[in-house]
Parts: sequence; structure tokens; C-alpha cells
Amino acid sequence: MRKAYLRTFASAATLGLALATPAMAQDGAATSEEEAAVDEIIVTGVISSAGQNKIDTSISVSSLGADAIADSNPTNLAEVFRQLPGIRSESSSGGGNSNINVRGIPISTGGAKFLSMQEDGLPILLFGDHLFAPADGFYKSDATLARVESVRGGTASTLTTNGPGGIINLIGKTGKDGGGSIALGLGVDHKDYRVDAEYGANLADDLYFHLGGHFQQGGDYRDSGYNPVSGGQIRLSLTKEFESGYVRFTGKVIDKKEQAYFPQLVSRSGNATSGVVGTRLGNFDAANHSLYSNLTRNGLAVNGRNQLEPYDVADGLNHKVKSIGVETNFDLGGGLNLSSKTRYQDISGEFLGFFTYGALNAASLAGSTYYNGPLAGQAVTAGNLPNGLASEVAVFDVNLDDLSNFANDIRLSKSFEIGGESTLDVAVGHFFMNQNFKQDWHWTRLVTTTENDAALIATPGSINGIAGVNQAFGWDGSNRNYDLEAQVSSPFAALALKTGDLSVDASVRYDSMSQNGIRTSASGGPFDVNGDGVITGTEATVSLNRGTVDARADLKADNFAWSLGANYLINDNFSVFGRASSGASFNFDRALDFGVRNASGALLAGAEGAYVDTVKQYEIGFKAQDLALGAGNLDLYGTLFLSKTEESNITITPPTGQIRKYDAKGLELEAYYKSGVFNLYATATYTDAEITDARNSAGVVNAALVGNRPQRQAKLIWAVTPSLDFDQFRVSASWIGTGSSFANDANTLTQKGYSVVHLTGAVNLTDNLEFSLNVNNLFDKAGITESANDGRESLFAGAPNTITIGRSIQGRTMAANIRFKF
Repeated sequence: MRKAYLRTFASAATLGLALATPAMAQDGAATSEEEAAVDEIIVTGVISSAGQNKIDTSISVSSLGADAIADSNPTNLAEVFRQLPGIRSESSSGGGNSNINVRGIPISTGGAKFLSMQEDGLPILLFGDHLFAPADGFYKSDATLARVESVRGGTASTLTTNGPGGIINLIGKTGKDGGGSIALGLGVDHKDYRVDAEYGANLADDLYFHLGGHFQQGGDYRDSGYNPVSGGQIRLSLTKEFESGYVRFTGKVIDKKEQAYFPQLVSRSGNATSGVVGTRLGNFDAANHSLYSNLTRNGLAVNGRNQLEPYDVADGLNHKVKSIGVETNFDLGGGLNLSSKTRYQDISGEFLGFFTYGALNAASLAGSTYYNGPLAGQAVTAGNLPNGLASEVAVFDVNLDDLSNFANDIRLSKSFEIGGESTLDVAVGHFFMNQNFKQDWHWTRLVTTTENDAALIATPGSINGIAGVNQAFGWDGSNRNYDLEAQVSSPFAALALKTGDLSVDASVRYDSMSQNGIRTSASGGPFDVNGDGVITGTEATVSLNRGTVDARADLKADNFAWSLGANYLINDNFSVFGRASSGASFNFDRALDFGVRNASGALLAGAEGAYVDTVKQYEIGFKAQDLALGAGNLDLYGTLFLSKTEESNITITPPTGQIRKYDAKGLELEAYYKSGVFNLYATATYTDAEITDARNSAGVVNAALVGNRPQRQAKLIWAVTPSLDFDQFRVSASWIGTGSSFANDANTLTQKGYSVVHLTGAVNLTDNLEFSLNVNNLFDKAGITESANDGRESLFAGAPNTITIGRSIQGRTMAANIRFKF
């Protein structure tokens, strides 16, 4: 199979070279690397392969350049996304595994189901909400990133697969502008060291390259005592221009480890039907503390081959990516243009992290002792148990054996002149992508003290301080194995008519998705964990994979998507637009838990709907550029939106199937203002969302949820980034906030709103040398992004209404950087 993909890859490269003739590049072959101006040519979500000016489009599209990204002082990719209007990005999990939604389209699971996260125009993964493998973990932001473009709604339904809510496109530098930089970063209040380097240059008049990357060691933001972050990436781009177009080759290697942060014990106020999540449990702080320590770091599990496998939680989100790609764009003459993007990625790694799912008081720990730490060997009592409760932890220990994929997007377009001033652009294309999914689950149960320098508690029957090997949640089935493959074939077509100041466009797409493969299941059985030849304690019941196929993927599903929009240019600086769209996102690995198949793996009658989740969207808006305001100029964009979503999905804590319908309406605003040395970028999104239908996987209605707000959906989110840029120094800030939301669809547990301020000050020591100090979360605020959503508080011994779990944003961190440009 892979040889066939590589042959296709080589054919695409050969096609591009065969079309080439020497001389200079086509217009639009490459734009300025650092551009993020409002009149920039946008290449994401538009029909023309040469791009389109923002004010002329009938879609909501935004762009962040490298400087704007730096001003927001992000510590991870999710914090970059928070700057984009309409995007709610929960940047609380570390270097990936973020939950992301668009314009009230819900987060019912992890990841970003209705959003296509792309690199240079191709999806990073085919599906945005893979179990234990959301797409954001397989990209690293550094100095090789030129800009970020985002589309919300609109043509995202027809110009990509599995992204009806929107597209976020991460566009790398090509080296066309030349020059480079090297930067050294050092944690001020935490252990961290990072070096970034990049350089681009012309090798000839028509040949240029860019090479760069970074390495980081440390990232100990929560004082775990080891390096939670290590590794980095290298990225290469090589472009050859011809008289009629260009060919670009790209390559990338990522090998990195980043800690994964999950909900942990916090306080809860209120009662069983109306509670509020706190941010601390005693002196255990959700924003600055974790259960990760050198005392809890290492343990044992039994893998899917029923072999003993040690783990090291410092591996965290251990992701390895090797990718190679080719992009071609050629003018064939007569207004005919051919463009193609092709890429193969070899992806594997691990997913390791602590998820707290219960609390145990001293009475429920009778017979337990401290396994390590300052109280090692002593009995656990109410008097010596830190913060009064122990944490019951699931070690999400998952081998990502293979997430490799191949993608190709090819488009043919032609422009026709109609009459004197009218033009018609027509484009047809085809998208193909194949996605592998091989995972090996083995989740161990731990009991730890609830403190920052946590220690293991040896409960009766535990082995080497481990409360239960492969026994997280008391579940004998945690030793699962997935071996799946999906591929999609998607022809699409679009046309755009421009006559005078009016532009009208329409596009359609037909996604044909096929899936196959199996999942094998486990059951409890004896296993000699410590190798002493005797089965004792929890060794009597270890989750062992039996090789029994308990779910089978063997199906085809399809969807027809469409989008229709119009834009009217009232004058050179102001336009209004409207759009209606219908698209879909397909389910994959999560659907195997949905109960829609019989024992042989065949779909039950009518079950195809569980694999295709539709989104219908309607929007109207305006775009105003270069408006005089005081001594400066203002660019302002506004969009009113309405979306209707149908979703079937599965949560894994606990495994529960659910069917939902949602309505969401709101207003999205984006503004740029520049006056002399002062710059301001601001976004705000108001969303009024509700559940209009709620059922379980068997179709039984839960009327109590109808009319409620979807979980984790705030009504208001905002980001305000002002900066002052003088000759010798620069000061920038970023104020990011969210209103309150509910932790669950039942709306019984509230996550309070919060806002944080980031601050950066930079001084030019010479023309090319800059020193900067970055403070992330200046006022050390906590902010809960995720909490108990399934009534699991009932497991918290003795305190069901005063204890819950919560995942917080990171508290204050400070870093110093010195950067040399050349």
C-alpha cells in the first residue's frame, strides 16, 4: 500500500517538473513571509490557487503573522489559536490534546472534531478528534512558521474534508525573503532552555530555500522535578520557480516529548444540582501544581501483546513525525491553472498522562501505607494525609503505533472574461487522503497523595506501589488494541462570478469515506507482575488482551456538501457579504463504541447516520479596511452567524454514546488599529448555543437536557493585543478571556469565567540583536477549562458535593530571550 502512495507522490513531482520551463515565477507563487496585513492575499478557503484579497472574499477569514504571534507570547499552539476570532481553544493540556471548537459548534469530546487543522494546505490528520491523538500534538510552533490563516464556516464545508466548522492553516516559511535568526530562551522562574534557528536564502535567481527548527529541554512549569518537555523539530523548504509556475519540496522531522495535563482534584461549592468548580484543594493549586513527580513518574503496565512494559510519565505526549511533501502551481496558458499539494507523513509515538477520577479519604484507605516519599512505610491516617484526600488516578498509557497518512489535493481552474467587466472563475479538483490508526491501550491505576511533590500510596494488594496494573477505573477491558484504516475520495467543484462590485460564488463537494479494520478486547486474568512466581494481590486480575475482535469497521459513508456566498464591494474600503453552507464531519475510531453493529461487524439498519455528523451554517457580515480614526487607521470585520449541528459521538470517561442536536447563533468581531507606534489587534465572539435534542446511543430521549447550553460553551470569549513599537524597544500585551460555562450538558456544574494577561518587553541592543522578557499569565490566574461531566463526583469518598476534578490553564511563567537577526 505504501509503495503505491510513494509512486503517486513521485508522479505528482514528475508532473510538476514536466510542466516547467525556465524563467521567473508566476504571480502569487509566494507572498512575503512576515506578512499579516489586512490586505494580504489569503490562500485558505478560497477558490483561486493564487489567493484572494480579504475584502473581496465572502467568507470570514483571518491571518496572524509571525510578529503578531510573537506579541501574544504563546507557550503552546493552543495559545496561538486563542488569538483567532470565533475559536475557543482550551490551552490547558500542555503540548497538545487541546479541545477546540468554532462558533458554538460543540466540544462533546476531546480534540477538534469539526475543525480541519492543516499545514501548508493539507490536513495534519484526517480526523480532528482521534482518541488520544488530536492533530495539534503533531505540529510544533517555532520560527519556521510564517503565518496562520483561519476560516470559520463558509467554504470550509466544501474545500476540505472533516472541517465544516472551519480551517486553521499553519503556513511555513519558504525563504523567498531571505535572512534568518537565532534565538536563545531561558526560563526565569522555571527550568527551561530553548534554542530556535532558521535561515532562508536564494541559491539562484529562481531557486530558494528555508531551513530551521528548534530544540527545547525543560518546560518544568509546575515544578515536577524532571524535564517535562524535551526534543524539537527541523523543517526544510526548497522552491524552484519557472516562467509558468513553481515546484516546492518540503520536509520535516519532529521528535518531542511534552507533558500532558488533565483534570485533578479541586474544590466544589454548591449542591448536587447547582455547583461551581473551584481551583484549589487545600494548598494544591490547579494552575501551578500537578501529581507528576519523580516519586510517581515510573510504573508498569501490560501491553497488548501481554508483555510487561514499563512507562515513564516524563514521555508525556511523545510524538514522532517524518514528513515529505511537494507542491506545484503552474499556468498552463489560456487562463488555465493547475495546482497540486502532496504529502506523506510517518507518525508514531506515545500518549502518557494522569487523569484523576476519584478521591479517597483516610477511612477508605484502611491498611494502606505510603510507598515512597518522606512518610514511606508509615500508615495513612487522617492526620498525615496531605490536603485530607488521596487522588485515584488513571494512567492513560497508550502506544501510538501508527498514525501515518498520505494526502493529495489537486485543482484545475480557469478564468473566463464575460462581457466587458465581468469574469467567471471555474475550478474542479479532487482530494484523497488515507489515514492509519493503530493504538495499544493499557491503563494502570495509581493512588497518590494530593500535593505537588506527590508520592505513591500502597493500597492493600498493590504491587511495587501500583494499586492496579491495567486496572484504571476498575475496568478489566482497558487493554485494547486498534488496527484501523480510513480513506476518503472527494471530488469538488467551484465557480465564482464577478461583475462590477458584486461577487457570487458557489461550491460543492462529495466526500466518499471508507473504513476498515478491527478492535480487539481484553478481560481480567492472573499475571505475575513482579516476576516472583506467585500470584498475589491485584496480580489476580490484570487486564489482558485476548485477541477477540469486539468491534469491526467495514463501511462506506458519504456526504454531499455545498456552499453559496455573495460579496458586494460598496467602495474600495467596505464590503458586505452573506453565505449559506452545509457540510459534515465523519466519525472514525470513536464510533466503534457506539453500539451500531451486530456481532459480525455489519452496520445495523439506519446506523450510517452515526458516522456522518452534519453542520448547516448561515452568516452575514461586513469588512471595513483603512478607516480613518483619530490619528490612525482601523480595519473592522463583523459576522453574524447561525449554525445547526447534528452529532453522534462517544466519551471515554466513562464510555457513553450520545446523540445531540445543537443550535448556535452569535456575533464575531475582529479589529486592527494602527496609529504611529501603537498597534492593536482585538477579537470578540458572542455565542448563544443550546441543545435542541438529546438521546443516548439507543435513541432514548433525555428531555431534561433540551434547552440547556452545551458543555464548556462560554457565551463570550475575547482577545485584545496592544503593542507599542519604538526604534529601540517594544512593549506588547495580550488580554485573553472567557465567560463562564457549564462542565456538563446537564448544566449542574459551573466553570467560572476568567481572563489572563501576557506581557512582553523587548530592547534592541543593536540593530540586529534583541533582548526580551516574556511573562505569561502575569497575575497568576487560574482558569478551569474542563471538569467532571458525568456525575463522577459520586466516587469522591465522603464529599460528593465539595470535591470534583478540574483542568486549569497554566499559572504565571517568565522567560528571557535573546534573538539575533541576520
